[in-house]
Amino acid sequence: MSIAKPFRLLCASAIVAGSVSLVWMVFAHSDPLPAGANRISTSTRDGPRTAIILPAGRGPHPTVIVLHGGSGTAEEVAHDTGFAEAAARRNFTAVFAQGLWRQWQDGRVGRSGPPDDVAFLTALVDRLIASGIALRGHVYISGISNGGSMSFAMACKAGHLFRGLGTVVANMPGGLDRCDPLPMPLVMINGSDDPLEPYQGGKVGWISGGGTLWSVGQTTDFFVRVNGCAGSTQQALPQHDPKSPTHVTEIRWDGCHSGKPVVLYRVEGGGHQIPGAPALPTFLFGQSTKDISAADAILSAFAQEEADQGSGRISP
Repeated sequence: MSIAKPFRLLCASAIVAGSVSLVWMVFAHSDPLPAGANRISTSTRDGPRTAIILPAGRGPHPTVIVLHGGSGTAEEVAHDTGFAEAAARRNFTAVFAQGLWRQWQDGRVGRSGPPDDVAFLTALVDRLIASGIALRGHVYISGISNGGSMSFAMACKAGHLFRGLGTVVANMPGGLDRCDPLPMPLVMINGSDDPLEPYQGGKVGWISGGGTLWSVGQTTDFFVRVNGCAGSTQQALPQHDPKSPTHVTEIRWDGCHSGKPVVLYRVEGGGHQIPGAPALPTFLFGQSTKDISAADAILSAFAQEEADQGSGRISP
């Protein structure tokens, strides 16, 4: 694979405000739809908005909506992150939504204005349900980088639409005007040495304009309280390559009053990378890991939530 495609795959929304945006313009190209996929359009006040659907089969199924990172595309995430395959293995329909100008307006301090992505994603869920693709109460949301922060924003502002939340190299947006999520399972995957969305929170990106985010600790603590969880346990996961500069620690908050766990996969020494996906240049984005697949970790948690509720395949 050439450097162009993985380099475009993941970019924190903060850095596209400056010179890096020129890089994306140089490398920009359109990816074909994955086999078996179709594209839908939803009318919004910002004009038509699109998403790619990879159906699990006829009739409504558990559904995961996946949001690309800043300057990414729905096609890239469907092709290159493993979410399409992880969803198919678990009988989930996968939906890859496209942000306007390849961005998501996640409501963080330092980034405000149109488009209204909360309204778009709400309308998308309604469209999926009305079309018999998804069933209300069995829709999950996940996102990468800027898309992960947008997923947190949706949990805050439209949490009743979603049954679970998964994020990759993303934290809660700083300064949201409202955050009132319902209890839901949460899986977070973050690098301890992320150069763009710092593990300790604060300003985002290499240059100004990226706004601010909570720290990973603030984000997990918030959802631990929402879900009514007790103490945590942690374990080091097997390291597939002993020469790798990274390893993964799994931190779990179980025994939650809501029955909804919070799980953090901390990639020790990891950067702004998607575990299990093609790595971006380490001199810019930091170290990656193959010890886990972000997509599999998130979809496994969603499938477990479906199993815990005894839903199995959803019938019309």
